[in-house]
Amino acid sequence: MATQKELIAVVAENMGVPIETVTVIDRYLAEAGLRTRALRGRGTTPMTYADAANMIIATAWDANPKDAVNLVKAFRDLLANRVRETVYVAKDALGSTFGEALSNMIESIPEERAAFSAPDDAPGHMSVRVIMYGPEPRADVILVKDGEPNTFEFGPMFSRSIDLRRTVEFSQITLGFVGEAIADGFSK
Repeated sequence: MATQKELIAVVAENMGVPIETVTVIDRYLAEAGLRTRALRGRGTTPMTYADAANMIIATAWDANPKDAVNLVKAFRDLLANRVRETVYVAKDALGSTFGEALSNMIESIPEERAAFSAPDDAPGHMSVRVIMYGPEPRADVILVKDGEPNTFEFGPMFSRSIDLRRTVEFSQITLGFVGEAIADGFSK
């Protein structure tokens, strides 16, 4: 299991954010109860997949670290809305909320490393793209298997028409490295 410092390091490295920024984000999340509290003294507290999902949500948006708590609260509880391409896949197949879906993917992607690392045209190839939208929170998770995409939508289906729109995107690379860190920890 990854410790708090190891989780911060792997998120910072894979998302290209300074480690100092992720450290401050982590502190705000811990103070708000959105990250497992570290033990005092010499003990180390293993981080959970939910801790990692919250940290990725807060870090991905590249906002002021003081906004981390509000960002996590806005995005992690977005309800699964639908799967765009088909009615044959349950809308909550990844998780009933965006935070749960991220947490589940962080846990499962390392287990399917061969499929996610395979060439695009290989049988069983899989990939994931996560897109977060703002200022009105919405998110899509695009899971591609054997060239067939399934877009899981989280949050309201339609938003009011405003001209400003922000998006952030990350892939199975971040989710996989973070998942491996949580599952295996780092060699000392």
